[in-house]
Amino acid sequence: MQETFDAIVLAGYDPDKPDPLTAEFDQPHKALIPLLERPLVWHVVKALGDSPRIGRILVVGMSAADGVDFPYPVDYLANQGGMLSNAAEAYRVLSVQQDPARHALLVMSDAPLLTGAIIDWFLDACRPLAKDVYWGIVEQAVMEEAFPTSRRTYLRLVEGRFCSGDLYLGRISAALQAHGPIQTMIEHRKNVFQQMLRLGPNVILRFILRRLRLADLLAVAQRLVGASGAPVIMPFAAVGMDVDKPHQYRQVLDYMAAHPEEYADRAWPSEPQASSSHG
Repeated sequence: MQETFDAIVLAGYDPDKPDPLTAEFDQPHKALIPLLERPLVWHVVKALGDSPRIGRILVVGMSAADGVDFPYPVDYLANQGGMLSNAAEAYRVLSVQQDPARHALLVMSDAPLLTGAIIDWFLDACRPLAKDVYWGIVEQAVMEEAFPTSRRTYLRLVEGRFCSGDLYLGRISAALQAHGPIQTMIEHRKNVFQQMLRLGPNVILRFILRRLRLADLLAVAQRLVGASGAPVIMPFAAVGMDVDKPHQYRQVLDYMAAHPEEYADRAWPSEPQASSSHG
């Protein structure tokens, strides 16, 4: 069974599409917005490198010219013009360097609360890797206990109300064959109604009647994407707390301050960590 996983960090941007956070910081490249004086993407790479399960780290949409002093070695891939193109290029690169039947981890660059322990938990929960795609989701109660004013978007299911997280594990070959539908799901992961339109009338009816189940979504995902998949319900609010808006940025800072045991080594200055298992 696969024990280590290469990781893809989507850190690209479109300067013609600013958002409230980039506008507030006057920094068009969201991944470079500072948090504790480190770029957002630095914190994501720190979490990945802290996991012994992660091998190579590909940062897509950046270059060494951006001047980020990452705590672990990374490889760069140039910005391809959009999230879909960036993900597709990363999977293509991995496919020619290793067995495409392997799985690779996909994360966003705006999820600074991820930790190595969270990543390890997710990878363990995906065992035995029988599915093509796994993605993290978080229950509303878990999110609102930690972030009561985060205003996340939740999908109501029979099993509960969930928001999506920022961890995705995909078989490389499956991602190559169906990266378009998969990436569309990722790009619209916070837009419940956009997702519902893709699901079909039976699923929409179940949703309206509040009878929609996880199994219904899995069946539709198989139909739309052509790949088998499974959500992973995670007990970590940090997984569902990416940074899109200024108020979420402030909540992330408060959360880090309240959990020094997890984030004490994130503040500047801390010495970069050497690792023999990455590179």
